[in-house]
Amino acid sequence: MALASLTACTDTTTSPETSAEASSPARSAAPSPTASRNGIEAKTATEIYNLSHAANADAGSSRQRMSRSNASSDLRVSATECAGTVDLTDAGSYDLVLKGDEAWIKPDSALAKWMNSEAGEDLLQSGTWYHGTLDNHFVQSLTSYCHTDQFTSPDTLDASTKLTREAVTTLDGQQVVPVVMEANGDTVTWYVSVTGEPYLVAQASSRTDMTDVTYSDFGAPVNARKPSGTVREAPEG
Repeated sequence: MALASLTACTDTTTSPETSAEASSPARSAAPSPTASRNGIEAKTATEIYNLSHAANADAGSSRQRMSRSNASSDLRVSATECAGTVDLTDAGSYDLVLKGDEAWIKPDSALAKWMNSEAGEDLLQSGTWYHGTLDNHFVQSLTSYCHTDQFTSPDTLDASTKLTREAVTTLDGQQVVPVVMEANGDTVTWYVSVTGEPYLVAQASSRTDMTDVTYSDFGAPVNARKPSGTVREAPEG
């Protein structure tokens, strides 16, 4: 996942636009003022990366706000649930609920129009929930923003990966240690809390077509609920 951040961006609907413009650093919620130092800043860059991803996984859930040039999302995610919204910049947006291998997706008018145009037929209506399982291509593509596997198989790097540990700094009032990966002139920076649990609280990239993420609400229940009212079966296409 770390190396992929510097080489490709996952997108199931539109192609990312390449830009030399740097994106703003991601932001995160401040911890309790009574939180004590955890000593993570004394570890190597690789250890910080691995320990922070493990801490996020051990939390069991988190709120994840992602942005890049062609998409953004605000999702609460666990190993088995995901709920929130995804905005595909040039195509529209949708609400999303994922529970186990079942998902419910509600497109807005712009996304329904775009997908119907792509399919050459009226498959979707805006404001309607569509239900399907993860073996359905339509469901697979639109739930790809729910990275539930990060809680069961957190990303790790080996010592051969070139990372740089920078000095402790402050991000939105929170003390963090940045870990930076650089390749081909592009960078990804991971910000890890040095107080309380060593959570990964933000990821910031140097290009707008690469992914920025903020992490918060660690351990809070996702509470993904099946939609009520009219629900239609998702198209197969």
